[in-house]
Amino acid sequence: MRLVIDGVTRLVRRYRLDGNPLRRRTDRWESAGLAVAMLLILLALWPATAAARQAYEGAQAAGADRRQVRATLLADTPVTALSFGEVGGGGMVAAGWTAPSGRRHTGKVSVLSPAKAGSQLTIWIDGAGRPAPPPPSEAELRITAAATALMILGVAACLVLCTFAIFRHALDRVRLREWAVAWSLADDHWRHRPS
Repeated sequence: MRLVIDGVTRLVRRYRLDGNPLRRRTDRWESAGLAVAMLLILLALWPATAAARQAYEGAQAAGADRRQVRATLLADTPVTALSFGEVGGGGMVAAGWTAPSGRRHTGKVSVLSPAKAGSQLTIWIDGAGRPAPPPPSEAELRITAAATALMILGVAACLVLCTFAIFRHALDRVRLREWAVAWSLADDHWRHRPS
């Protein structure tokens, strides 16, 4: 924990805007650029929150029309022949069910365990009466919203920090040119120094 605090303290000292006469103009530009970058990352919280809410409500609305109904199997579950005998198991089996609207439907449903024709099971259907996965739970909705927010914040932070890195690289090139000019002046001064 102490290492983190020391690192943050060094960063604040390095980038704070102050009246230090030893700071170069490019150092002040870099500090201002970092402040703008942090502000942009903080501003990305708003679209991330809006997108998370939209993802939550969209996933919730997608599962809102799902209903549970009782389906009757029209065939036995398939039997798999193995070298040591036959094994009954689940799979896709023809079934019939009645939607809440009263309309009769048939189709293939997923059965997890062996079952005979005429057996009943509970399935989820969508608004059109077709088999559908169950609606997302509250935990799944929250995970979807959080993942959406984190993805948008991550992309925004990546874009901002990459832009800051390019800006800092340009400042480093300016610093190197200024350094070369300063050394050239110092070299001229020392070379032409009277004895």
